[in-house]
Amino acid sequence: MKKLLTLGIALLMILSSVSALAEFTPVPVGEVGTGTREYVEPPEGDWDTPYTEIVNIRTVKGQGADVVFEAGEDQSNNEWTRGWYNDLGIEVSYDWIDEGNTQYTQKLNMTIATGDLPDVFRCNYIQFRQLMKAGLIQDLTEVYNKYTSDRIRGYEETDPDTIKLTTIDGKIYGIPIYYYGIIDNPRYMWVRKDWYEEEGSPELKTVEDFENLAKTMIEKHCSYAVAVDNTLDYLFMTGPMFDVYLGQPSQGSYFWYKDDDGRIKAGIAHEEFKTALEYWAKWYQEGILSPDFMNYDYNGMNEEVVTGRAAFHPFYQWEGWLNNPNLVAAQQNENAYLIPLQFPTIDGSQVLGQVGFPNADVIVVSNTCKNPAAVMKLLSYTDKIMFDPTTVLTEEQFKGFTDGQREHLPGAFEILDPQADMIQFEHVLYAIESGDTSELFTSGMKKKYGDSISWIENKEPGGLGAFCQQGFEGCSYDLAKYLIDNDYLKRTDMWGPSPEAFDDTVNTMDIISIGVSEIIMGIRPVSDYDDILADWYANGGQIMEDAVNAEYGD
Repeated sequence: MKKLLTLGIALLMILSSVSALAEFTPVPVGEVGTGTREYVEPPEGDWDTPYTEIVNIRTVKGQGADVVFEAGEDQSNNEWTRGWYNDLGIEVSYDWIDEGNTQYTQKLNMTIATGDLPDVFRCNYIQFRQLMKAGLIQDLTEVYNKYTSDRIRGYEETDPDTIKLTTIDGKIYGIPIYYYGIIDNPRYMWVRKDWYEEEGSPELKTVEDFENLAKTMIEKHCSYAVAVDNTLDYLFMTGPMFDVYLGQPSQGSYFWYKDDDGRIKAGIAHEEFKTALEYWAKWYQEGILSPDFMNYDYNGMNEEVVTGRAAFHPFYQWEGWLNNPNLVAAQQNENAYLIPLQFPTIDGSQVLGQVGFPNADVIVVSNTCKNPAAVMKLLSYTDKIMFDPTTVLTEEQFKGFTDGQREHLPGAFEILDPQADMIQFEHVLYAIESGDTSELFTSGMKKKYGDSISWIENKEPGGLGAFCQQGFEGCSYDLAKYLIDNDYLKRTDMWGPSPEAFDDTVNTMDIISIGVSEIIMGIRPVSDYDDILADWYANGGQIMEDAVNAEYGD
């Protein structure tokens, strides 16, 4: 039966991958060296005790093309591969590398279909389910508990739920790559700093406060107030203003959380969504939204910000990298950039930061790998180099591991500290305010500090991203930290991947996007939304809601 399952899944993967892989050319890598692929007894002692006999571990990797190497180095010969070999006695070899990082999923599907799996690789949750059904990956519980560092196993204290998604009957079959932190999750209403300060930097507690300021800025400065695009992604970001929490229409994704009766529903099915629709339609009629917003794609939306046609932009915490350098250059004004504000609410109550499920991939080990303990050692090594504050590196080593995006070279061995960006922010802001840089111990900290200082002291536009993210009180990370410290958060109740039943639905978001657009533009009344939602339920929404409650409900 297991062979039949494996064959069936393999055939499905091949059929779904052939078209996408027509133009794929894997990056050739160096020849395998002298490491053995036979079982070697792991050495006694801590995880960083090296093997006495060199062990070979095969992997694959999706790697961005922007990695910069030192002269004579490449994917299979760099600071990381040498560190693994010299410090742990582990030789890492690559079957293939997708340098563009655009077809990794399809290439991995094809590799799974062949049955010739590498020892270790990263996969998404759909692939994890397929691998589990086919019995192609191994139980990691014992080696995880024995050969990973205390730091990695400690990540379960920060996020105790994510590893449960790949723990079956008490056995661990996949290790989350984790993420940089929920500090990255909340969104903000970004506003033109120079225009905002001209009005006295008023506190925007209520939606009415926001609307009044928006109208003032339209009168004095801009064509309309809020820049959004035709996907509705960025308009949906304003949902917390109306106590509704929404997904990303362009990705067909929903944000799922309980209603007053305890049933998990998509944000678009909560009663508060109608309130958001009423306000959005009002904004459209009053010119707060552009009459042409349905003609703006992502680039067009950003152009509206840079040219000064809009004063506000709902966006992620990294807006400073997106538009600010171009905005300062276009306006020839060093104060003409966007700064973040918390979203106001209808009644002036505390807004909640929206936190979705943050983990993307899991690390799995194939059944054919004879040295899974070596994989655990590699994960621990990467974490120690990148995030452990006790790690001491020379400047040459530090640059070797991290310069030119090389911090991402570990691929399947890259595991993230889910508190990394919170810790980074605290250290960077302290260094900026105090001038003491001695506690900047990661590449991210040093980079963000240096960029922020380049803006503070020299007004280098390239430094605005880091500065607006973590360089002053009121920056986006500062606003997020306030929400996190006070637990002003709305977390998704679907803490994990979409249920398999979602595969039985098609284009459900189109029903919502078309109907919502028509309501905003006045083509249909808000009262029609009940019919739109009923259509959504009838054409797949009910399947999804039932599946979410079955898998993630109490």
